[in-house]
Parts: sequence; C-alpha cells; structure tokens
Amino acid sequence: MKLVSIIIPTFNRAHLIGETLDSIIAQTYQNWECIVVDDGSDDDTEEVMKSYIQNDSRIYYYHRPEEYLSGGNGARNYGFELSKGEYIQWFDSDDLMSPSKMEYQVAALQNKQ
Repeated sequence: MKLVSIIIPTFNRAHLIGETLDSIIAQTYQNWECIVVDDGSDDDTEEVMKSYIQNDSRIYYYHRPEEYLSGGNGARNYGFELSKGEYIQWFDSDDLMSPSKMEYQVAALQNKQ
C-alpha cells in the first residue's frame, strides 16, 4: 500500500482544523501521513493540534521556518520537503474529505501505472 502525504498549510484555523483532520482520520484508505504546517498562527491552532498529534501518530505539526516565504505556498513547500509519501495530497485547513476519497484516488493512480 503506497503512502499518501497530505500537506496542509494553516493560519489561525483553530475553529476549523479539527473538522478537517476528523475527515482525514475517517478515510477508508489508512496508509497516510498528514503534515500540518503553521504559518504563524496567533490563535489556539497549536492547542487543537496537540490533541490530534497525541491521538494519531500519522499527524505531524510544524511551524514554517523563516527561510521559507510566509504564506500558504511557503508552508506547502516546507511540508513537501518533510513528506515521505509516494503520492501527495494538497489540502487546505478548511477542506473536508469524503471518507473514500483517497481510496478511490490511489486506486485510479495505480491503475494508470
């Protein structure tokens, strides 16, 4: 089963990121890592993330280093550098995934090879 790296930039999304992560955790395809890169939040995003990383070892939380440009693209680029998956799933911190999304996408990609 191929590893999918889900990369999520975030900024002040404490009120939304939990629902996004819940939709990822609910995936029928289970071989994934979720890399959340914070672009300098000053709300409770870090507190929300702590409970998720404690409860699911596939979820990682990082702060964008200064050498990466501020903004979503810099956070995405940093997340990509950290990723280990054969497939990349770009995602936003206010997106929701239907439960079988990755299962169908991985199957489609593997049928193309």
